[in-house]
Amino acid sequence: MVVAVPDLGYGAAPTEQPPQNDEELWKKYMSLVQMKKELEGSCMKKDELLHEAREALAEEQAKRETAEKEKRLLEKRCKMLQQKLETLETIFQESMAQMREEIKRERKNLLRGQNERIQRLEAQTKIMTGNKQHTETDCTPKIMENNDREDTSQPSWWPQICELLQELILLMVKFFSCM
Repeated sequence: MVVAVPDLGYGAAPTEQPPQNDEELWKKYMSLVQMKKELEGSCMKKDELLHEAREALAEEQAKRETAEKEKRLLEKRCKMLQQKLETLETIFQESMAQMREEIKRERKNLLRGQNERIQRLEAQTKIMTGNKQHTETDCTPKIMENNDREDTSQPSWWPQICELLQELILLMVKFFSCM
């Protein structure tokens, strides 16, 4: 294959005719200067747009990072609150179990005390019916004395139960006030 290369030496023919006068040359020069200014203006606008786009992307990235930080902090706080809730729930269940046990013991003690009292009263009734010599007034002070002695010997668990309930309520109020 043969490639023909044009001769670009001194003998080459110009593609355009040279300008006829200085005025045409001046017009072409001014036209080129104007095109150069337009291109520079266009490049500057593109640079500004590129700069603004980069700033917008950087701002969006900063917002995204801030939102992710806040999300992580909220998730961490949520986990902490969940753990506190589980701890309070465990404490509440344990307190309820203790209170149930205390109530059972108190009920058992009260029933035992009532049974003992009934047995004493039955014994006293048998004694009273068996002994016709004693009058009713002689027995009454002894019965009253036994009743008074029984009431003071058994401490009540209700004040302790009330205190535990108050503590539980305070813990729950503290927990929910942290939320």
